[in-house]
Amino acid sequence: MLIAKILSTVLAVLGLSAIAERAGPAVAGMLAGMPLGVAIVYFFVGIEQGPDFVMAAAPYTIGGFAATLCFNLAYWLVSSRVRNHGFALSVTIAPLVFLAASYAMTFLSLSMWSAIALVAGLSLVSLVAMRNHQARRIDNRLRMTWQLLSLRAGMAVAVVLAVTGVAGAIGPRWAGLLAGFPITLFPLLIIIHLSYSAGDAGSIIKTFPQGLPALVIFVLCAWAVFVPLGVPLGMAVSLLASLSWLTGLFVLKTRLRAMQDPHDD
Repeated sequence: MLIAKILSTVLAVLGLSAIAERAGPAVAGMLAGMPLGVAIVYFFVGIEQGPDFVMAAAPYTIGGFAATLCFNLAYWLVSSRVRNHGFALSVTIAPLVFLAASYAMTFLSLSMWSAIALVAGLSLVSLVAMRNHQARRIDNRLRMTWQLLSLRAGMAVAVVLAVTGVAGAIGPRWAGLLAGFPITLFPLLIIIHLSYSAGDAGSIIKTFPQGLPALVIFVLCAWAVFVPLGVPLGMAVSLLASLSWLTGLFVLKTRLRAMQDPHDD
């Protein structure tokens, strides 16, 4: 089980990092909405604690996504405004903001629908706040060395093992909130910020809300089907539903770009 957690997390984070370097941080930001982190947590928590546990945790997982939006805004605000020690402050303050927002939600009796409404409202706040941030593209990729790969893998594994280890012992409410922690997004931000710039990390944060509905769809489906279908089949159905959103989003954006920049023969 430990090896499976490590391998699945490493593949997810390194894949997103490679996409960010080749296609640009804006694309990686949308793909960070893929339910990679929460799917890893839900699968292993579902196997270890049972599907009823996942069902009870689901509204607070969506609440955790709201806390992730607070995390993102904190990271962007600090990294874009603090010149000296901006990186260190960003990676310290943003997780503390996530924990503070999550703690506040433990006092709420969240339903699936009130949690979704909360995420929608904070997504709108995020989009408005970052409307003037210019998306960037990485032009000069770093050569993938063993040292860089080890750094990326180590950060990702540390976060996932910590979250899944704690989630299994503290009950559905806190487990759900921690499942919403940006398990793959946080290491990705660290990698891009360190390797390139705070502006590139901000581009990931700016486009994250566009892919966020995929995370919500995954949790909503898991809440509905994990108990009747079981964890493995429920996972497959939930992932398929979630990925349908991202597929539709990419098709729509591609067609809009083609309409705005038609090719003249």
